[in-house]
Amino acid sequence: MTEFDRLFQQTRRALASMRSTGPAPDDELGVEPARGTGSAAGGQVEVVAVGQRVESVTVDPRALRMGAEMLGEQITLAVNAALDDLRLQAGTAAEAPDVDPAALGQQLDELQNESVRSMAAMTDALTDAVRRIQQAAR
Repeated sequence: MTEFDRLFQQTRRALASMRSTGPAPDDELGVEPARGTGSAAGGQVEVVAVGQRVESVTVDPRALRMGAEMLGEQITLAVNAALDDLRLQAGTAAEAPDVDPAALGQQLDELQNESVRSMAAMTDALTDAVRRIQQAAR
């Protein structure tokens, strides 16, 4: 089996899987999930959000001097900024066109049929050329 055939079969299996189970999660496709970052208090509070969840909150020790109420407000601001950034990135990703596995599979079938016809025509032409060379050599 050639490398092309192997890749073609792998693509067919992926399409069949998409048809039966829906799109694969990002981690199965090797795609990093969207990450949102936010900060407040001049960078003393930093938040990272991934997949609508807060992944990390980093508070610089100097921020502890501002008092519990003010620190709470700054953490809230940083979390909201991270979630806003995450939504912005998700909105950008949502603008990408959806892939219809059935239509893609049909295009793949058409491509395969066309390539088979092209290979048959090329094989016929090569066979004819070899036959002419052999006749000329006699």
